[in-house]
Amino acid sequence: MLILICLDSSLNSASKNPQAVIFAPEAISLQSRVEFCVTLSPDELEAFFAVRKGPGLWEIHQARRVKDAWQASAPLPFSGSFSDSEPTLSPDGQRLFFSSNRPVRGSEPSQDFNIWMVERQNDGWSTPRPLPEPINGPGDQWRASQSRSGDLFYSSRGLWTCSFDGLKAGSPIVLFDPQAPTGLIGGHAFITPDGQTLLTAWMDGPGGQGSWDLYVSFRDEQGKWSASVNLGDSVNTAAGEDFPLLSPNGNTLYFFRYEKDVAGEKGDIYHIDAAFIQALRPRGRLKEPGAKENGVSDARIEGWVRACLAVLYRGMMPPGCHQGAQNFLNPGSLET
Repeated sequence: MLILICLDSSLNSASKNPQAVIFAPEAISLQSRVEFCVTLSPDELEAFFAVRKGPGLWEIHQARRVKDAWQASAPLPFSGSFSDSEPTLSPDGQRLFFSSNRPVRGSEPSQDFNIWMVERQNDGWSTPRPLPEPINGPGDQWRASQSRSGDLFYSSRGLWTCSFDGLKAGSPIVLFDPQAPTGLIGGHAFITPDGQTLLTAWMDGPGGQGSWDLYVSFRDEQGKWSASVNLGDSVNTAAGEDFPLLSPNGNTLYFFRYEKDVAGEKGDIYHIDAAFIQALRPRGRLKEPGAKENGVSDARIEGWVRACLAVLYRGMMPPGCHQGAQNFLNPGSLET
């Protein structure tokens, strides 16, 4: 009985293993260009993303979904004269943040990239304006993402966060310093609207598959971030993955994949079912002796698991059940 339960669980897990596929290949992810860093409106009927026009030159495109079909994209009216990239919408869809070398003063392109913002006005957008100091400062500032509570996350020689109400910014706090890395790693971050899940990208990090990989970190009840967890080989490959995004409904993970070899280069936006991400959240063992979860006591669950392990050691259990059992019997590896 126990063997059948474990086998059925393992087979179901394998059959549901998600696969990443190119996003809207006929309208958005085109073979003739490189697109990256997609962001979606709250109703998921609009997509904004960066398109490379040439070396070091990008512009922001908008595409609309009509009757479940994405239409061809076009540059936003304010984008194209300078290098505009890495767009991200606020959770309510009213603000669009992006990185740009457009001039803060004068008419010449800036030597650095700063974070800029536009706001919806009727059927269009406001005039772009740079975010204030201390968000923008010396060096480059990249990809800004904001939670519903107003916390802004952005990259600038590390990963930072601060409050931002649309006019004023709070004092930034560093979450990741490349010179002194701790548990949370990465940049080009995306924060979920509830502020509880942080997706990042980093090169040659723990469990890396090659080049840039995607990671996730979770905020606990005390407001602390867990160590970053590699998203695994369903997402990360020997190519480079970057610019993660969770869809507004939380069901889909979008990301950029870039490859370059002797045959040339290609970069497209991919998407995959995001159900696996929450399974990566650190979990502790049942805290109280005899406590129950879903009506089953800790001791009874452990008895089942040990019985499964006994079968495993006789070579009869599938690997999927083995890993779950080991995690249960070694809960220290799961606790924060």
